[in-house]
Amino acid sequence: MSNETLIEFPADIVVKAMGLNEGDFEALIGELVRPHVEPDSVKFTTVPSKEGKYLSVRVHFTATSHEHLLSIYTALKAEERVLYTL
Repeated sequence: MSNETLIEFPADIVVKAMGLNEGDFEALIGELVRPHVEPDSVKFTTVPSKEGKYLSVRVHFTATSHEHLLSIYTALKAEERVLYTL
């Protein structure tokens, strides 16, 4: 896998994780992401789907490198309750 990217680091990034809208989904995303980011520099916002069945959790943070960003995506994709990431 190439580390080439068009993103200049550090960069303000928003990563989206989507899954079923079950009570603790936002907390789960927080548990997965917090070990990889500075505690004071991360913000979470949620958006339910039109019917409310799914929840999109947006994670706002500053990525310091391609590897840093990749570590967050890897943590999210390893969780079976996360259906999609963007």
